Amino acid sequence: MELQGSINHIAITVSDLDSAMKFFRPILEELGYTVGEPSSYQQTRINLNLHKQNGIAFNIWEARLEHPFEVYEPGLHHIAFNAGSAAQVDRISDLVSALGGEILDGPGEFPFAHGGYYAVYFLGPDRLKFEVVYMAELDRM
Repeated sequence: MELQGSINHIAITVSDLDSAMKFFRPILEELGYTVGEPSSYQQTRINLNLHKQNGIAFNIWEARLEHPFEVYEPGLHHIAFNAGSAAQVDRISDLVSALGGEILDGPGEFPFAHGGYYAVYFLGPDRLKFEVVYMAELDRM
């Protein structure tokens, strides 16, 4: 597998790691991640989560609260995860709702890619924006 130029990991910060993991654990497990346990590092806590097939890590840090996140301010806008099917997008949408997340749009088709783009957009802990998308075109690559 060629790794040059690929994403190694994504790290986000949340105000309460324990609460955030109650939200993220079932979603990450549904997407194929091995979910770790919180550990301490550099005077804060971190939860390391590694995808079983592609090796990309999605790490969640407990933030220092001086500067809360704002979705439309400069910086990160949202993170999109690939799903294995439209049905998986629907399952994750149901999970997000059951876990108290706010669905912003979808699940449904969006005009962002030739060949189909089925997605759900939602806010998680600390109003961080996420997307889960199934692109049928990727199955043909």
